[in-house]
Amino acid sequence: MAVRWRVVALFGLVALGAAPRGTSAQTLDAASRLLVQADTAAAIAIFEDLIDHNLRNAEAHYRLGLIHRARIVPDAAVDKNRRIAEEHFRYAARFESDSAKYLLALADLFRREDNSFTRLQVPRLIERARAAAIRHGADAADLTTLEYRAARVEWERYEHFGRRYLANDFVGAVRTGVSAFLFDADWRYVESFFRTRSRMASRDAGEEYRVKAEDRARAALDADPANIDAAGLLVVLMGEHDRWPEALEQTRNLVRVSPDSGRAWALLGLALTRERRWQEAEAAFDTALALMAPRDWAPYLDLGRIMRRGDRRDYTQMSAPSRAALDTTYWAAAQPLALTDANELRVEFFARITYVDHRWSDPYLNFRGFDTDIGAVYVRYGPPDIWAMFNRQEIAWVYVRARLRFLFNLTPGFTRARFGDFGREAARVAAERSPARFDNVPIFLALDTVLVQTAQFRGPNPQQTLVAVFSAIPVRRMVDSARITDLALETAVILWTGTGRELARHRRDNVLRDVPERDIRNESWYLSLPPNEYILRVEAHLPVLERGARSAAMLRVRSYETGGALALSDVLAADRVAPRDSNFTRWSDFLIGPNAGRFEPESPLALLWEIYNLPKDSLGTTQYTVNLAVTVDAIERHGWAARVIGGIGDAMGLSALGDDKVEISYERQVETGPDGTQVEYLTVDLRDAPEGTYTITVQITEHVTGQTASRTRVITIGSGPTTRQ
Repeated sequence: MAVRWRVVALFGLVALGAAPRGTSAQTLDAASRLLVQADTAAAIAIFEDLIDHNLRNAEAHYRLGLIHRARIVPDAAVDKNRRIAEEHFRYAARFESDSAKYLLALADLFRREDNSFTRLQVPRLIERARAAAIRHGADAADLTTLEYRAARVEWERYEHFGRRYLANDFVGAVRTGVSAFLFDADWRYVESFFRTRSRMASRDAGEEYRVKAEDRARAALDADPANIDAAGLLVVLMGEHDRWPEALEQTRNLVRVSPDSGRAWALLGLALTRERRWQEAEAAFDTALALMAPRDWAPYLDLGRIMRRGDRRDYTQMSAPSRAALDTTYWAAAQPLALTDANELRVEFFARITYVDHRWSDPYLNFRGFDTDIGAVYVRYGPPDIWAMFNRQEIAWVYVRARLRFLFNLTPGFTRARFGDFGREAARVAAERSPARFDNVPIFLALDTVLVQTAQFRGPNPQQTLVAVFSAIPVRRMVDSARITDLALETAVILWTGTGRELARHRRDNVLRDVPERDIRNESWYLSLPPNEYILRVEAHLPVLERGARSAAMLRVRSYETGGALALSDVLAADRVAPRDSNFTRWSDFLIGPNAGRFEPESPLALLWEIYNLPKDSLGTTQYTVNLAVTVDAIERHGWAARVIGGIGDAMGLSALGDDKVEISYERQVETGPDGTQVEYLTVDLRDAPEGTYTITVQITEHVTGQTASRTRVITIGSGPTTRQ
């Protein structure tokens, strides 16, 4: 009894198609109309009446099975509807044993079972349905669906094989239990176990299932090259063995045949990300989001997936514009280097969402991969360093650098892995301590620190302040062991608003022609800015080596009013300060040896500052007292002293106040300009000062009105290299 095969949607209650012999098409149509009108009881009565008159009415059995399948309560231990649905699907498949539609319905029902023995029947049923469809000349769309479903079944079987490690000796872990081994054991033991008591898998243990899954996914694409689900599964399969160049070619073909599919462009973005082609990947994801429907783009714009629980709750209660503004600020701050013109962390987040959506989603059981336990962990932390399978049912993920460990249970035949014993609480604690990590992004992992000192001075008018920016770039550490041959080095100072919008960028292109003799490279930048709050970033980038360094900090630019109260500029600390000639009146009249605030032991410390709005006495001169104090903040304390060795010739003396502070005081009598501005400089030798952190305080007391003003500068004395973040 031949039946023209047609696939029905999983949750559809009516299957359209020709009625089998012995079945009244008019009666089936009447039942279908009742279902559309939500009169399910009347429709059931018609189907049961048809069966009473002809037990072998496969179509009536099938449609009754669909109704009861839709009534199944998920995760219920006992469900009458599940039993009734299975009974009717079995009858339909028995009476029309060559019908792909009925075999597929029974397979779908068995896929919902927790019983592994029941689920073991699914591959055989899918294969029978596939063979029947081919025999009866199924169209391309139907054949694509069946091939994809066959691919997913084989993929589910493959998920139960560890792809990273096989243990030589699990005695300790088995005796104490895997949960205790992962969560109660000292971290050093966990690390040692995977290093010394296990070995890398020498072969792909589930290779036969992986190969079958790939064959079926390719067959689905042969039938319909635009099938996104099949293409996504194929990309994931290729990624299992780092075949990303092949996946990239596959996704390029996909967007050629589906240029209007956002999901196709997202798969291209995933492949480009894994090939570290960040700018191209970012462009692909931007195109994807522009083309996607809300259901598809929503997870990509859900920053809450990598937030702490409380922050996520607040985030979900924000208005859409507020969430969008926060997203912009977050990703702007997280961007490793603005010099790369691609936000690698945001691209990586999009790649993770795409990966888990195609690896752990199930379109037939209606759940998305990023909503599963295992998918949520992947979105937060990326691919694990260690991926091991215990007893074909427990999956262990270990992130070595972050010292994170997760345990999942995976029932054979499923892909939805759930947290194991203690696993959910461990994941909650991990998310509070470290909401997200991007250790798999090369430039982020290798990101170094640029030391920065800023000093603000009065500008030509109250609407402008001059800001000196001194940076120390750790070029030797960035170069590391790489051979130098005209290596391009990009540096820049970048200003953002507090919301992450870029205001200005000052970039320099340099060439390193040899291994740097010094650990650091000093660079100076001079900016004229209106008083406001900014984010100041100083960056360095070696494009060829994918290495970078940066500093990012708030910069509050002050206003210096003319004729107001006594005021001081910032205290600028430098390697050297010397006037260009004897007619200096402003700080810009000096030659400055830039320093970012870290000085070698025994080296001189040059200081420069400006005083504003100094009043004149009756003789037209200005008198004031300068007090310079150097205080130990953090140090191995022992006696030390400081002495003035240059700059001002009439220093009055030195007093040492215990072992952690010295002061220098002197009197000044000068003739200032019309705006009451005076520039001061001196060089201090911190003789025998131990390595540590110091605060320098400059206080000015003018003698006409008794006003005082002060500024501080924190410096570090150390012989080692700059600290890496």
